[in-house]
Amino acid sequence: MSKALLIIDVQKASVKKPEIAQKIEKIQYDYEFVFVSKFINEDSPLIRLTGWDGYDDESLFFKPAPYAFIFKKNIYSSFIEELTKFTEIHLCGFDTDACIYKTAMDLIEHNIRPVVLTGFCASCNDHYHEIGIELLKRNIGEKNLI
Repeated sequence: MSKALLIIDVQKASVKKPEIAQKIEKIQYDYEFVFVSKFINEDSPLIRLTGWDGYDDESLFFKPAPYAFIFKKNIYSSFIEELTKFTEIHLCGFDTDACIYKTAMDLIEHNIRPVVLTGFCASCNDHYHEIGIELLKRNIGEKNLI
């Protein structure tokens, strides 16, 4: 298979820019294959080791396409085995500097081209988003950010 869309952690507690979630809800229908990750607090090493308290509301901020494959995770990366069927994964969602960045790096290491849709990503603030974009340019290549 060629490409898919991976929507990362667009949950009520993580969305600081509702307009991004609205754009994601629309763009998902441009893809035949859509994956949606959902961060859950359950037994997360992120909460235990960093002191972060997780999301108080884990429900999704948008309505996924009826054919979307929704999965839960409790770590930064949204990489799952099902993605290895694709040669290219388009990424969007939250947070650019954490979960999107880590997932893009994991895709590279599995020989899958990550393409970050920068206009469909955000972080808890613009500063962290810009840092995430700069690190992505450096580590996955500017040509893989559109």
